[in-house]
Amino acid sequence: SSRTMSLLSQLEKINLDSVLGEADNARYVTSKILHLVQSQEKTRKEMTSKGSTGIEVILSTLEVKLLCGYGYIASFHFIIGLCGGRRASVLVTKGGTQILLQLLLTASKDSPPNEELMVLLHTLLAKIGPKDKKIGMKARINGALNISLNLVKQNLQNHKLILPCLQVLRVYSTNSVNAVSLGKNGVVELMFKIIGPFSKKNTSLMKVALDTLAALLKSKTNARRAVDRGYVQVLLTIYVDWHSHDSRHRYMLIRKGVLQCIKNVTNIKLGRKAFIDANGMKILYNTSQECLAVRTLDPLVNTSSLIMRKCFPKNRLPLPTIKSAFHFQLPVIPASGPVAQLYNLPPD
Repeated sequence: SSRTMSLLSQLEKINLDSVLGEADNARYVTSKILHLVQSQEKTRKEMTSKGSTGIEVILSTLEVKLLCGYGYIASFHFIIGLCGGRRASVLVTKGGTQILLQLLLTASKDSPPNEELMVLLHTLLAKIGPKDKKIGMKARINGALNISLNLVKQNLQNHKLILPCLQVLRVYSTNSVNAVSLGKNGVVELMFKIIGPFSKKNTSLMKVALDTLAALLKSKTNARRAVDRGYVQVLLTIYVDWHSHDSRHRYMLIRKGVLQCIKNVTNIKLGRKAFIDANGMKILYNTSQECLAVRTLDPLVNTSSLIMRKCFPKNRLPLPTIKSAFHFQLPVIPASGPVAQLYNLPPD
């Protein structure tokens, strides 16, 4: 609508103005745009239509004014949410990741940091992070890795805050260099403070923590660290507990998450040995047998099978020689026969 275009035009003018007081105007105009997006389907479609610069203008305002206030970023977050995830890729191409990381760095310097603001920034980063293949490298260069990690360390009982932080750490951990760096700073041990035995509370937190741990354990350094601390036995114990309590199979994804961690830690020889020593073969065989009757649990059976096949000790065949016990006469090919003629044809 012309009203939306007018407001976006005002924002663009504010971006060009260096007056500090214009930040308040930027917040006011953005809140007006938010109201229109919330109340009018037409405006929502207009903001996401091909060729529209609406999201880019708002992002530009965030960059130029460095508005690290909860109100403005909340409006920004809601506009992105209402306009759909497809704009996330636009945010990435326009440098949105870099801007959000810079804002996170700025906000972390407050003592204590604004909790609502931290939740919001991490939620946004978790939303656009998977669209940015270089987010791991950008976060490391900006010094943002430890911000999220320290927030989790210092707020283990604050599930509202650490959930988006873990979602961001999960994205960061897909980068192998980040996984090693985070491992050195105690993130593997930290994940084992969050995951635990069966509970119907905070299952979403458990799922994200397991996904993060699985990503971290792809690093051989982190896998060795987990083995050294006896976490293979812990993972098997957790898996059995969830398996025995989840009689209605509502938490299959959590059970699969635990198996994924075991699968990654057994990629190394030490991990496979620890798995065998912890009676892992018998545990996974028995739990898999109990899952066979339920088709929806096939992913658990398949992952368990992969782990068992990988860890099963390799035994030599009980034969004195690899030579066959049977002897066969090789066929004789006549020199002038059709087969010999075929072999003697010149190449094309």
